[in-house]
Amino acid sequence: MMTFNYSSKSSIKDNLTEILIGAALIIVPVVYPFGIKIGTARILGPLPTAIILALVGLYLVFKAWRKIRQAGKLSAKSSVITVDGNNVTYPVISKGKVEMRSFTLSEISNVDYNYDNGILAVSLANGSTIRFDLDFFDGLPQLKEFVALLKK
Repeated sequence: MMTFNYSSKSSIKDNLTEILIGAALIIVPVVYPFGIKIGTARILGPLPTAIILALVGLYLVFKAWRKIRQAGKLSAKSSVITVDGNNVTYPVISKGKVEMRSFTLSEISNVDYNYDNGILAVSLANGSTIRFDLDFFDGLPQLKEFVALLKK
């Protein structure tokens, strides 16, 4: 039986870049309004540029806040992924609560890791996909060990 810690201990530090970029995208156009020009033609004035950048900044901050909130819920329940023989038990946040779900290794049809997003996608034979985030593991070596167990 193998267990893997699946709760981030430094979720704010992990998402600090997104928070800072999001805040900058909101604050900079408000403090220093600017438009977008190509040559002498004005493409966007200061107000539409500020609105677009503020919306993008709010999206980044919201995305980081959601990830921090999920990490807090997983940490509160000391969530772990357990691989016991052919059974894999993992935590999922459903309707604001942490639930434990499971699948068997024989149900796996594909395992794919996206290096850009840090997401491990496990496709099951019934058509469902389970996503595991690298940020919630203790590190990349633990994720690689987990993937090796899934591919057996």
